[in-house]
Amino acid sequence: MTERHARTPAQPLAGAVEIDWGQLLLLAFIGGWILVFLLDARSTSLSVHNLLLVEPAAIIGLLLCVAVLPQCFRRRAVSVATEEALAKRRRERAELANIALLAAAFGAFVSTLETVGFDVGCWLFTAVAIYICGERRWWVNLSFTTVLTLVLIYGYRAMIPFPFPLTVL
Repeated sequence: MTERHARTPAQPLAGAVEIDWGQLLLLAFIGGWILVFLLDARSTSLSVHNLLLVEPAAIIGLLLCVAVLPQCFRRRAVSVATEEALAKRRRERAELANIALLAAAFGAFVSTLETVGFDVGCWLFTAVAIYICGERRWWVNLSFTTVLTLVLIYGYRAMIPFPFPLTVL
């Protein structure tokens, strides 16, 4: 074959930019909290003893957020079928709904720790979270939840000398 007739590799089709909103919002949330924590630590005291670990860790955390940011944006090929795109959007909406349910369950867990107790609250949150994430076998859910709760309760008791409010254990 002559050079004139040689085939060139196919160029990727230019397409629309697709944004992974769940990842982008989580990244913004994490970066925002790192920034708030850093500004709060700096407003408290600018001494080296106060900022020795906080400032470098916060800067590294913010740099990691910036490094992950490009992964939130992807180019979508023009040749993608519309039905596949619609199915993907439905899955993304379902994932966002699961994230919202998990956030609400975690909010309920944190707000009821003192009234319900750390052991019962941890057990209920873990059971609900595992169910939201898709585990439908009740015996797996209950056994994993119980083992995780026991490990957390006795692990925290061994590490932290703070009396957690408990109901059962």
